[in-house]
Amino acid sequence: MRAKDLFFESMKKAGIINSAGIYVVSSLVTSAIPFLLLPILTRILTPADYGIVAMFGIWISILGVFVGLSVQGAIGIRYFEYSRANMQQYVSSCIYILLLTTVFTVVCVFIFRSVLEKYTSLPSQWLICGVIVAGMQFVISVRLSLWQVAKLPLKYGTLQIIQSAINAALSLWLVIVVGFAWEGRLIGISATGLVVMLGSLYSLWREGWLTLNINLNYVQDALKFGVPLIPHVLGGMLLTAIDRVMVANLLGIDHAGVYTVALQIGMVLSLFTVAVNQAYAPWLFEQLRDLNDYKKRKIVRYTYLYFIALTVVASIIGMYANSIISIVAGNQFKDGAEVVIYITMGFAFGGMYFMVTNYVFYAGTTGKLAVNTLIAGLINVILTYVLIQKNGITGAAQGFMISQAFLFLGTWRLAHYAHPMPWWKCFLKDRDEGKD
Repeated sequence: MRAKDLFFESMKKAGIINSAGIYVVSSLVTSAIPFLLLPILTRILTPADYGIVAMFGIWISILGVFVGLSVQGAIGIRYFEYSRANMQQYVSSCIYILLLTTVFTVVCVFIFRSVLEKYTSLPSQWLICGVIVAGMQFVISVRLSLWQVAKLPLKYGTLQIIQSAINAALSLWLVIVVGFAWEGRLIGISATGLVVMLGSLYSLWREGWLTLNINLNYVQDALKFGVPLIPHVLGGMLLTAIDRVMVANLLGIDHAGVYTVALQIGMVLSLFTVAVNQAYAPWLFEQLRDLNDYKKRKIVRYTYLYFIALTVVASIIGMYANSIISIVAGNQFKDGAEVVIYITMGFAFGGMYFMVTNYVFYAGTTGKLAVNTLIAGLINVILTYVLIQKNGITGAAQGFMISQAFLFLGTWRLAHYAHPMPWWKCFLKDRDEGKD
């Protein structure tokens, strides 16, 4: 059998090709639903309304750093190390952390609600609601994480699609039929989170993942994993959310609405890269245990091809941005067309980042990754502020693209030292071709 065939055969045996297909399809369907809402919502909601909806989404993302302290990520790691009985206590310990941090965050938001209202343009009741929604999303992510590590992509994708479908249907009914405008969209997001969270809790309980027996050692272990990642997650927030916050505060909430529409169009590429990585990362971790030089070069070659493909797709979306926005969003949002190319290129760099960051996670050097992400986030803050002053919303997109490129290149450098791969020698003749 040819070496190339052996390489793909190993991917098939690991289920990566089938899993990738399911993850990609579910992510495309999930992303298509809000994308299909754009032609309807953008013709009912004003740019200012859409800006408020965008700020609510950002607010939930920011709260996700503090609600649960990112400990859900530890579940996927410990799943392969602990027994089923121990994992039951571990999952429950993570839920316990969620409850404590949610209460604490609600109190903090209530105390500082006046300041937060000023910078988010959200009423205080929606600031509090955002905390609850972030907590519900934590539970959903635990459910999804357990399915992912158990290699059950069909269940994973089904839940994602159900959540998006309920969200879309309820939001349309509240906005169009009831006439709640931007509040209808926010109610739709919140109510959907409640329904899916309850379903996730029931599923976790039915499969035996929940217990009232909390192990403080597991609480400590989960916190050791999650807390050091806070700078990394905060850096991610600075990379992905600060542009809209600055646009809203420097240019106005209506400009934030226009920018968000352009961002959603570019985000189609991001959702694809996330889906690919969800299937690719577990396979790569398994392969890294025992790799010969040939397989290393093969992985690197296909990684480079993936980089090229992302660049081409990002360029094509940017080239046709005017037509896409005219059809999808209408004339109210046409000013967003000029920023799409920068956004799609930024998401392309984000997809490249996924391909190299897995080596850092595998090596366990997440501390350096956190520092790199935080630095990239701070660079984004400075660049975005300066470029918005100079180029308006286009400057925000330019800052996003440059900072994503910096994150990718910095992480690539970390990956090279954390787990060396033949990045510069991948095109040498394969003398050990065909070996396992």
